[in-house]
Order: sequence, then C-alpha cells, then structure tokens
Amino acid sequence: MSYEYFNAIWLVPFVASVIALPLGLKHKRSASLVSAVFLAVPALLSTYLVYVVSATGFKPFTTSLAWFGFGSTSVTVGILGDGLSAVMALVVSWISFLISVYSYEYMEGDPGTHRYWFFFDFFVGSMLLLVLSNNLVLLLVGWEGTTLSSYALIGHWYTDEEERWVGDKGRYALGVPNWSTPSSSGVRAIVFTSFADIGFIIGVGMLYNASGTFSLYAISQSMPTIISTLNRQGMLIPFLVLFSMGAFAKSAQFPFHEWLVTAMTGPTSVSALIHAATMVNAGVYFMLRFMPMIITGASEDGLLGAVSPFFLYVAVIGAFTAFMMASQAVVSRELKLILAFSTASQLGYMFLSIGLAAYVEPSVAFFAAFSHMISQALFKAALFLAAGALIHEFSSRYINDMKGAWRGMKWTTIAFALASLSLAGIPPFSGFWDKDLILDLTLQSGLWYLYVLALAGAFMTAFYIFRAFTLIFSGKPEREVKEPGHAMLVPYVILGIVTLAFGLIWPLPVGASTWIYRAITVDSYAKLQLVPLPSFNLVSLAISLVAAFLGLGIALYLYSEKRQVYSPIGKSGALPALHSFLYDRWFINSAYYRVIVGGFAAVSHGLDVAEHGGFDRFYHTLLPSAFSLASVKLRKSQTGVISKYLTALFAGLLVMVVIYVAFLLIG
Repeated sequence: MSYEYFNAIWLVPFVASVIALPLGLKHKRSASLVSAVFLAVPALLSTYLVYVVSATGFKPFTTSLAWFGFGSTSVTVGILGDGLSAVMALVVSWISFLISVYSYEYMEGDPGTHRYWFFFDFFVGSMLLLVLSNNLVLLLVGWEGTTLSSYALIGHWYTDEEERWVGDKGRYALGVPNWSTPSSSGVRAIVFTSFADIGFIIGVGMLYNASGTFSLYAISQSMPTIISTLNRQGMLIPFLVLFSMGAFAKSAQFPFHEWLVTAMTGPTSVSALIHAATMVNAGVYFMLRFMPMIITGASEDGLLGAVSPFFLYVAVIGAFTAFMMASQAVVSRELKLILAFSTASQLGYMFLSIGLAAYVEPSVAFFAAFSHMISQALFKAALFLAAGALIHEFSSRYINDMKGAWRGMKWTTIAFALASLSLAGIPPFSGFWDKDLILDLTLQSGLWYLYVLALAGAFMTAFYIFRAFTLIFSGKPEREVKEPGHAMLVPYVILGIVTLAFGLIWPLPVGASTWIYRAITVDSYAKLQLVPLPSFNLVSLAISLVAAFLGLGIALYLYSEKRQVYSPIGKSGALPALHSFLYDRWFINSAYYRVIVGGFAAVSHGLDVAEHGGFDRFYHTLLPSAFSLASVKLRKSQTGVISKYLTALFAGLLVMVVIYVAFLLIG
C-alpha cells in the first residue's frame, strides 16, 4: 500500500506560507482564513495517520523520494510513520490548527499579519517535517526551519514598544538590564539554539562516520555496532553530549534555558505555539527518537555501563531545570513569564524521565516522558491562549493588575482552572498520572537527590500556578470585563476540556496510557520491550499528592481575596534577598552578559588596542618614521663628488676580494 500522500502533512503548511505572504499584503483577513483552513488538512491527515499506524499494529512504514546523493550515499525525502511520529504529528497539527483559529481574531488589525502568517505556517511545516522525517538530513532541515521561523515570530513586534517587552523596565541585576525587547529576544533565541546546534551537527557527522548512513532505520539496525565503534575510539560520551546538545537547547534545559524566558515578547499565540506542542517539545521528541536506540543498542553489546554516565547527566540536568525554573515562577509577576518558567520546568521532568532509562525499565521511563509531553502540550496551550485573552482584556501583562476576571470571563476561568489542575498534578487530570509516574520512577532509581529536587518542583508548581489563578480570578474587577470573541475563546476551552478527558481515560485498562505505551514500544525502531506498566507505589503516590495539595492550599490561603498577600516577605532580612535572587533569575542571565558578552567585549577591546596601539602604530607611525630617518641619513652621503664614489667602489671591491681569499685559504 502506498503512503506517499502522507507527505502532505508537512507539505501543506509550506504551501500555505507561500500563499499567505502575498495575500496578506492586500487582504489580511483572507490570509488569516486561508492559513487556518490549510492547517486543518495536516490535522485531519495526521488523525488518519494515527488510525493507519494503529490498525497495522504500530508497524512502521516509510515513504521515499530521491532528493540528492553523493558517492554511494543518497538522501531521500520521505516520512517515517510509526507510533511515536504519528502521535507527535497528531498533537502538533491539531494544537497548531487551534492556535491558528485563535490567531484569526487575536492578530486582527496587526500591520504585520502577512509576516506573521508566513512564518507561522512555515514553522508548523518545519515542525511536522522534523517529526515525520525518515532520515537525519531531512530532520535537520526541519530542525533549522523551526529555529529560523521562531526567530521571526518571537521578534514579530520588532519596533520594540514597551508594552511588548518582558521583564521590568529599569530593573538591573548585577548591573545588567533584566528586561528584553522583541528584537533582542529574537536574536537571543537564534543565538542560544544555533550555538547548541553546532554540537548537534558535529554529532550527526560522527554518527554518519560510524554508520555510513543517514537513514533512521539503518541507524537503528546498526546501533550496537555504532556504539561499540565509538566506545573503542573513546568518543562515545563526547558523541552523546554533542549529539543531544541541540535537544537540550531546543527544550530550554539548563544552561540554555534563558532564550525561552525572553521569548515571551512575541504574540501570545506564538508563545502558545512555541511553548506547547511544537518547538520546545522538539528536543524531547529527538531524545525519545534516539535515546531508546542508544539504550537497547548498548544493552545488546554489553555497554550499558558505558552510556550510564550520559543518562545520569540527562537526569541531573532535567531535575535541576525542573527545580530551578519552578523556583523562579514562584515569585514572577508576569503571567506569560510564569508560564514560560513552567514550560522549562515541565520539560525538565521529561528529561529526568528519559535519563532514568538507564536505571529503571527503559520502556516505562520513555513512556512516562512521552505521556507527560502530550499532557504538557494540552494544558500549556490552554494556559497560554487564556493568558492572551486576559492580557488583552486587562491591558497588562502583570497578574497584580488582573483581578476579578471570574466576574465577566467564566469560560476563561473554567479553561484556566482545568489546565492549572493538570499542571499542578491534581487527580484525575493527566498531569497527575504522568508526574506521579516520573516521581515514582525517580524513587525506584535510588537517585534520592533527584527525587528531592523533583518533589520540591512539584510542590512549587502547584503553588505558583494557583498563586496566579487566585490573584487573577478572585476579588472584584475595577471595571467590567468580558470574554473574547468565539475565535479566541473556543480553542482554549476545547483544550481545557481535552486536558480533563485525557486524564479521565489515562488509567483505564484500554485507555490512553495503554495505547500510547504500545505506540512507542510495539515494533519500534528502538526495539523496546513491552513490559507491564508498574502499579502505583502508595508511598510515592501519597507524598506527591501531599506536595501538590499543600502547594495549592498555601497559594489559596496566602493570595485569597480577603488576604491579598502579594509579597509576604517584608523589606529586610534573608527572605527579600532570596526573593530578589529568584526574581532576577538566579542571576544567570546577568552572569551570561558579564562573562560571555562582557568577556567578548573585553577581548574585542584588547584586540582593538593591540591593532591601533600596536600593529597600526608600528606600521603607520614607527616604521615610516624609521625609514624617513634612514633616508635623511643616507641622503647626506650622496655628495655628488665622483672621486668619492670611485673610492667607495674600489674599497668595497677590495673588501670582497679579501673575504674571498680568506675563504679559499680556510677551505
């Protein structure tokens, strides 16, 4: 059976981007409508793709069309249809479609609508190409396509009006401005991710050198040999670190997380697109595509111990990122910034779970990460879209300025509450099942310090999201507030309801968890084993529930309408210092500017001094002066008297004859 028509899943968004750009110059609403309609095609096709893959027992298939070749290697354009790619394409395409519907109203009247839709559609096409590609070259094309288009979308409002900024104007940390404009945020995003992509590209080259192919299928088949070869060369761990570096940056893991924070300068629909099911999840998808191959390949060759340090590194970075970003969200005042911190934190849980694959049952660890990625896509998209409606209605990005939204925005309140409960890990929402499973696996691994970080992050997650919820929706509004139009309202209400539905069917015997688990294990390229999913550990379950409800309860108590305790820490002592430390993002952004930007500036100044004070002065001042002085001295010897010239000539000849005779005698 031919599956070539599934290539339309990633091709159609590119076609839409080409149409939207010229159309949007004259007819902005038409460009919005065309883009939204076109994005319904990949959503429907990806749904059918999931059906086809499921109906065939999750047996992978590929399509292939020759692109170019060099030597004995040919690169094709084609897709890989398996459980992982099909489910990921389903999530990406449907959430992108809902965000496009939301954007129809949200971007109305924006003068750059044609640019917005061109890069929006281009981004969706690149993301779907990345997800569905059957070879590394095509994956890299989609990967860099998301980088390019995200740069343009984050900096969409490049005129840098103050209301588009992120951070508090006038606030400095270690002498470094702690705010960012849209234009600088776009540059930060492309610099952070592109720098890490250098390592990724080097890793691709190393993988090709070891395997002789770019095909994902061929790589999966020869993975034991690849790992053995790299291990003999002493390059296995360096390869894994370099190869995964791009994934760490895309998914905003420490130390690459700062780009995601300032990406909030883009339109809220862009924030939802990047932070929900698409760009940030590309790194997790990459890890779920290749790390199972690494684990099973190493196990087959008896080299699991050789790759374990790398997986511990992944788990440590994930747990630390989850904790660090949650701690910053606890004190943040900007709604989108809270959600940005939350995104990086939740991605940290996914990386933690992937890293645990070397210490617990790998298939369960990868399933937990994938399931949490789906949950995060649903509830975070709902939160961001609702945030856009709130910011638009209150004309402020600060939660302190939003009060009593419940009075006029009941549907928004319900959608925000459903998504918040899932994020906080409250049963029966999907976020509870995923996070509890990850915490349980962390406890099983024996890595207690990672469990402490993850549990603390879970407590802070419930606290910061219900701190925001209470401040926004409780109390009485200062003026009348109302819901947005249906084009904006319906998408995030749907996502909120789906978040609840996904949680309700997750634990059923034939529910979402079982189906997703089978999708990424049965006949997978990674050859994962379909072992029974573990039952919940009652001790771990009780601890995680206490942490979640405790965080939720404290937030409701501190920030309720009667108390309105916005800053219960006083003005002096250790707590204000801790608050500033967290509010200024652990001073990491300041350290980057001081060390990296300041360091390069110092080197540049040093080179400038060396060039102008050294080389330039030597070549343009000292050397000409020396030759000028020498010419003056030599000019004095030119008397014009022929007898003196002849005397000098014969004297010189005599000296040469004497030297010649001396050499003859010595020889």
